[in-house]
Amino acid sequence: MKNKILYWTFIISACGLLAIGRIYDARLSIFGINLVSILSTFYFFSCSYLVFSTRNIVFTKTKFLLYFFYLSVIIFTPILWLFFGVTEFGYINYINFIFIIVPISFVVIERFDRKDILNMLYILLSVVLFLALLSSVGLSISDRPDGRLATLGGGPIVFARWMGLGIISLILLPIEINKKYKLFFILLFLLMAFSSGSRGPILSLIVTSFVYLILNFNKVFIKFSLMIGVILLIFLSTNLSSELSNLGKFDRVFMNVSKKGGSLKSTSTRAKFVTSSLNMIKNYPLGVGSGNWQPISNELRPNDLTPDDLQYPHNIFLEVACEYGVVSLLLILFLFIYVFYLSFIKMKKYKKHKTSLYKALFYLLIFFSFNSLLSGMLNDSRLLFLVMSFIIVSKPLIKVKEC
Repeated sequence: MKNKILYWTFIISACGLLAIGRIYDARLSIFGINLVSILSTFYFFSCSYLVFSTRNIVFTKTKFLLYFFYLSVIIFTPILWLFFGVTEFGYINYINFIFIIVPISFVVIERFDRKDILNMLYILLSVVLFLALLSSVGLSISDRPDGRLATLGGGPIVFARWMGLGIISLILLPIEINKKYKLFFILLFLLMAFSSGSRGPILSLIVTSFVYLILNFNKVFIKFSLMIGVILLIFLSTNLSSELSNLGKFDRVFMNVSKKGGSLKSTSTRAKFVTSSLNMIKNYPLGVGSGNWQPISNELRPNDLTPDDLQYPHNIFLEVACEYGVVSLLLILFLFIYVFYLSFIKMKKYKKHKTSLYKALFYLLIFFSFNSLLSGMLNDSRLLFLVMSFIIVSKPLIKVKEC
């Protein structure tokens, strides 16, 4: 009974911190009581118990790469700060990385089984629903000048990723729910994702859908074609498209194809990120420390300054290479390769098991990985590392009676 309470305390508090993205947030206070502090207290208590009571750790290649990558970030960052200085942005990201992403990954990999993972996914789905409801009544708006939708501790990009998590999970997880309700929530989450105005997560959803179509062509081609046909018919026969354009920042999603100027602006910014990052890697192959990409980039290219609100290169590989060095970059590259291979093999191995979680995890991995390449940074990729941790769990993620 004691362990059950601890596990549930950890799962609920961990999901809360994954949604908020930080162990302390002064903005989330009611009547002088900081809700994040209370949540963090329960998280640290339950997480510490589960971490320090873990015995008999067995290493695999993929687990070794993940842990070694975490260790490289933890060790290299303070060393690099001695030479390049510390920024508030970098310090906050570093603290949240080592106290949220790393411990949660460890507990999931070493202590979880299928039931625990499924329970955690249920809580995450509840978070998605909560965020969608907040946004639908105007309570999930960021403090940005454009007023785009946001999560409790992140911007519109992170918000759209949560909606993507909800869509893929409802479609592929073995969840017993009425099809009408499932379809309603899928459409709701999709609508909220578009309303965020973030193109990266939408493009990631399209890529994930395309991969699913390719790998399951014979099974889903007819259904997929009918679904697309119905959607197109609705758009062509009604004024739904004009109504949607007035919802949130729905029109911003299509900016690259509808507005030539917007397309050029977006493309040139991404190209500038790449150029600045490659220049930094050339000059500082061992990294410059967490949070120092933007100030060091401006020192190296004073005639082409990066604005203060663009503090990271919007690509997890470039960020890791620039801020933690080429050693950490090699580790995360090999980690991605091994996790994708492991995920695909496990999905194929247990494809006949209706209770398998591997199909959902494989496509969630694609979705979050593609996001991290388009607009992500290390700390905002916490759901990606969580999905990786689920996949690395050694126990088969199917019901025991099916083994």
